[in-house]
Amino acid sequence: MDAQAIYRKSGKGTEAIASRTLAGKLRTLLILVDGKKTIANLRELAAGLGEPDQLLAQLKAEGFIEAVPGAVPVPPAVPTTAAMATIPLADAGKSLGKVKALATHLLAEVLGPLADDVSLKIEAAQDVPHFIAAMKLAYAVVREVRGQGAADRFGQEIEDQMPQV
Repeated sequence: MDAQAIYRKSGKGTEAIASRTLAGKLRTLLILVDGKKTIANLRELAAGLGEPDQLLAQLKAEGFIEAVPGAVPVPPAVPTTAAMATIPLADAGKSLGKVKALATHLLAEVLGPLADDVSLKIEAAQDVPHFIAAMKLAYAVVREVRGQGAADRFGQEIEDQMPQV
């Protein structure tokens, strides 16, 4: 699959989400497919699932996703990334634990049991770059499950707790 190609859920994919006929990793990845993210974005977000290329190929082969013809890649909107990328490493070490705890708490409030896998990735982050990667996934999952407004509120609460530079 072309890394810059953009895929969306097909009718079959939308139906599979609504009826919960898919489970596990395939369902999680299908939830992330939104007609805006490139295959490269999806690979990055799904890296924790293991073998994202194989999962994407399976979704395509089984007709759950389809290419968006003539789509132009749009960078994903993740408000927490810009703020976190500017944190000096000394400040990041002091506050990372606090922000990780807040992020996992907020995820549990917003997603309930669906937050478990993403929370584990956040808790496992040993540094700011890994935390940012986990937060991108968390933001995308909140956006897919609860909508853009909930994702923006989630991202803003985390961003508000990041140290100022």
